[in-house]
Amino acid sequence: MLFSKISVPFFVAIFASAKAQQQNITYSVISSPPPNMGLAVVVDGTPFPLQANQGILYQGKAPIAQKEYHYAIVEFNTVKVPEPFTRNPIQKDTSNEFFNRTLNTHNITSLPQVMTPVPILHRIKSDLHTEGQIPTYHLWGNETAVDYLLKNATEDIDIKLNLTYIGLDKIETFEDVKVSLAGRSSRMVDKVSFGIKLKKKSDDTLYGYKNLKLRAMAMDPSYIREKTVHSALKAVGVPASDFSYVRLFINNKPAGLYGVIETFQDPWLASEFKDGDKNYKSGYLYQAILAGMNQQEWQYMSDLRYYDNLTIYTLGEYKIKAGPSKDSPQDFSDLQEFTKFIQDASNTTTIDDWQKRMDVDVFLRAMTIENLLGFSDALMTMSNNFNFYKNPEDGRMIYIPYDFDTTLGTGLFEMNLLLTGNYTAFPGLTFRPLPKKFFSYDYFSAPYQNLLVNVTKSLVNPTVMNPFFDSVTKMIQPDIEWDMSLPKLAHGAPVPEPGGDKTEVAKIMPPGFLTNWTKIPEQYLPPQVFIAKKSAAVLSFYNQSL
Repeated sequence: MLFSKISVPFFVAIFASAKAQQQNITYSVISSPPPNMGLAVVVDGTPFPLQANQGILYQGKAPIAQKEYHYAIVEFNTVKVPEPFTRNPIQKDTSNEFFNRTLNTHNITSLPQVMTPVPILHRIKSDLHTEGQIPTYHLWGNETAVDYLLKNATEDIDIKLNLTYIGLDKIETFEDVKVSLAGRSSRMVDKVSFGIKLKKKSDDTLYGYKNLKLRAMAMDPSYIREKTVHSALKAVGVPASDFSYVRLFINNKPAGLYGVIETFQDPWLASEFKDGDKNYKSGYLYQAILAGMNQQEWQYMSDLRYYDNLTIYTLGEYKIKAGPSKDSPQDFSDLQEFTKFIQDASNTTTIDDWQKRMDVDVFLRAMTIENLLGFSDALMTMSNNFNFYKNPEDGRMIYIPYDFDTTLGTGLFEMNLLLTGNYTAFPGLTFRPLPKKFFSYDYFSAPYQNLLVNVTKSLVNPTVMNPFFDSVTKMIQPDIEWDMSLPKLAHGAPVPEPGGDKTEVAKIMPPGFLTNWTKIPEQYLPPQVFIAKKSAAVLSFYNQSL
């Protein structure tokens, strides 16, 4: 018989094909179509409508594709804007995909772990920063409150919104999330950053974290500087937030590509140093923010200079972000005591004396990254954007840097100084009280120079970093183009000038400070170029090679 020569697998294939044609799966895609339009999934040429869920997530049942499927923006069931590519068939419900993105996950060439994490680190395991994925955050709620927040960029305003997190395979909504504008200089641009805080007196967390910042990356055309710095700090094993990318929507409207970082407020300290122990009692976390907004001449800066009058520490140049109390000048006494130690340290001060006051290993590693990645708005340069945490277990100060948008070839100082291979010529090292005193000791400057050379060879060089740059850029390039095409949410506040003329301001800054900020874009270097020049300069200065 004819049928006897047809193999069993043939019948199985026919049966499976027929079953697939009859079987429906759920398709899910994130998009924000124009008014009066919707979304459809087009399966093997046939469109099937999708229904809006969570405002921007469109879902619906449709058959398993035999050849291909794709999504399309539709108007009255007519396809208007199809995706310009097709997706391969799958046999189960799709992940929460994103319209006009060819891939849901990407292969990222991570930076190597070149140093064992310092012993004090006991960081929670969390999927908040999953490598190679870009989840979506949707803030939604009172439209009037959102408009008020965006139109008053110079004001410290909190509003309540809801937050829906949409990952590939997870959707979670948090109510009554406190939303504010984040940063200071970042409020002066038309794409603003946000702070979000989940309800304090609740069990709400997003992968173990309650307080986050959404970084706009508005001053970084490459969108990779902050990602690179956070990854480098992780690679040398020091305390810091991690970083990942998210797509942000506000009330169903796209806001763009953002970076998400953890906010240094309780309970972050427990998450970083105590495996998330809910009973952990944190010490004081002092944040340096350059100068108080009400200071006319930047008379008192967060440069760790000692003042006998404790109230001077409360004038706005420092903030207490965590700790037993934040209500009185006395809460700054630990910081004052630390600055007095820095001032009084002399040639008789021993390594043990320093080790009793601060975690020297953390500081050396962090200063290595600060130099090699060209931080221009940090401790050495601007006495800005750093924290010192008083560890309640041993009483030592732990250095924690933050805010890395002016790094890797963009900055507030002459680029040749940021690129120098001579560590003593880096802006601020011999100018600011702590680095000036700390690196005057051979027992610190010698290991620091060893770190500069070794970390250059193992991490901060084109051979290691270019594959990382390339893989991250490949992942985010469609979202960079999307971000740049979007209307801006805010008009940006006027840039405040410090009291006094720029010549006077320059006197309180290290040599090389740019008093003419029009030079900042003129001397801009792409991160890849900066790394090539910086690593070559360091190795040349020490007569080394990769």
